[in-house]
Amino acid sequence: MTGENIEAMKNREVLRSQIDSIKLETLMEKEYSSVDPEMGITDVVAKMRAEDLHEIPVTEKKKLVGVISFGSIIRRKNMVAGMKARSVMEPAPPLTLDTATTTLAENFLSTGYRQLPIVRGNSLIGIVPRANMITIIPKIKELKVIKVKGIMTTSVKTVMEDEPLQAALEIMRNLEIRTLPVVDKNGIMTGIIGIKDIVNHAWGQVRRETRGERKGEKDPVDMKVRSLTVDAVLTIKPDDDLRTAVNIMQSKKVSALPVVEGDKLVGIITMYDLVQLLASFAHRNMVYTQITGLEEADRYSLDTMDREIQSGLAKVSKIDRPTLFTMHVATHHSSGNNPKYSLHARLYTEHGAYVAHSEEWSLMKATMDLMDRLDAKITETKEERISEKRKSRKES
Repeated sequence: MTGENIEAMKNREVLRSQIDSIKLETLMEKEYSSVDPEMGITDVVAKMRAEDLHEIPVTEKKKLVGVISFGSIIRRKNMVAGMKARSVMEPAPPLTLDTATTTLAENFLSTGYRQLPIVRGNSLIGIVPRANMITIIPKIKELKVIKVKGIMTTSVKTVMEDEPLQAALEIMRNLEIRTLPVVDKNGIMTGIIGIKDIVNHAWGQVRRETRGERKGEKDPVDMKVRSLTVDAVLTIKPDDDLRTAVNIMQSKKVSALPVVEGDKLVGIITMYDLVQLLASFAHRNMVYTQITGLEEADRYSLDTMDREIQSGLAKVSKIDRPTLFTMHVATHHSSGNNPKYSLHARLYTEHGAYVAHSEEWSLMKATMDLMDRLDAKITETKEERISEKRKSRKES
């Protein structure tokens, strides 16, 4: 191991210690809403809408029994108004006040939730919102000065303003995201649309239909994206720092910021990305690896994909130690029987964050290409670091 890598490990341990020194009790909110497992799902959604929640704990005599999220609702394609909360809820991760803050960050990644329940024994005692997690970043000198361009997602998926709402919904389902920039026919961003906006509208339609109040209104599938687009979009620049991004998200209560240079959309940074940064410092013996978006028909490929990823990470480790790897698979069924795969990945190492994207007709080929792209980026970055050191030695 080189001296540079030893120093990087020491720095990471210091940062992990700083993050974990911020205890969950200081991030937790003791006032929270919950629902009973026998509550009708229509009433659950109404409560979530009224209180502007993306998830809500399900409790039975103060015992935490599950969580309902807009994501779980959207994934249920055959939702009916008479369903109970119990039939839609998902298991809740077992998190306590003793859970390390970096471990909590990992749970935000694995669940996709915007708030996580904290228990003592089996009893729910509070929740930690994702918005509270990102307040850690401005408190740590080395994190708050990182540039937005260092962790933003550059392969930004957008939706046209004149496309049907169903198109936006399918993109969100496929990519497992909750917000989409909206563009006009010239590719200029005109707004943003969120999954909550679509769920709120669609569920309002369901309630009106059950009451016989539809009165010829347009079906959500036929409505255009522009009808639910938020026009006044907050943006950020690639050279702004993470402290600025956190301050905007906190003060304006938004979870995603499109990154723009002039009129050009060059990326997007989300609370998820910021929490992912915190999770990359978690103490673990192996690289945290997460693959999302695989369709049922492709799950047989998971073992082979994992071997390719582990082989790629082993290759990377000879240059820079990897700590966290996430990849999302989107499948496009444009024509014929063969789907096209679009892979988006982010890799954290001891020296930084790297983003790569690959599109291929073969899932295996796409995975191999993706790992090669990451390896090339990390190699290039290391060569730049070496070149900078040599230059500074000559100047001194």
